[in-house]
Amino acid sequence: MTCRILPRLLLALFLFFPAAILPASAADGSAALAQRPGQAAIASGHTLATDAGFEILDKGGNAFDAAVAVSAALSVVEPISSGLGGGGFFLLHQADGDRDVFVDAREAAPAAASMDRYRTADGKLDSSLAEDGPWAAAIPGLPAALVHVAGKYGRLPLAQSLQRRRSARPATAFPSMRGWSAAMRSGAR
Repeated sequence: MTCRILPRLLLALFLFFPAAILPASAADGSAALAQRPGQAAIASGHTLATDAGFEILDKGGNAFDAAVAVSAALSVVEPISSGLGGGGFFLLHQADGDRDVFVDAREAAPAAASMDRYRTADGKLDSSLAEDGPWAAAIPGLPAALVHVAGKYGRLPLAQSLQRRRSARPATAFPSMRGWSAAMRSGAR
């Protein structure tokens, strides 16, 4: 029996808390507010991606610019678990307007896809057509989401948030994951 694993690319969650105000209790029991931390926190699946986010913050970018940089870096350093060829979700918080925004960056079916494309000659649904072959492909949603997030919420131009990725030498800037490299050398899928 063949075990088939459908690839699902997930966008790593980025948590930015540069301006969090949390309720706290003082020693005397009265309510008090915690102080703002005064610095950003970035969490990602890879140190180099986190560093890319901090680099963008150092260049004057905001948390949204940093999220774009981190996502782009993850596409390089963890290509099998995150990347431009897939999709994901962004949950954004705009502190200046105290507004939460959800960006759906999931993959989409090609425009020519219809239910009839996935039916047999006798009209029955053939799920294998949705899993294998050209009609199983989806249009990646992450690239459009990065453009949207940078353009609508970012402070820096998209090109600047991505600049490090383009100018760095891939072999030395982002070492590949050992497991992925070994699998590629052995011909495994």
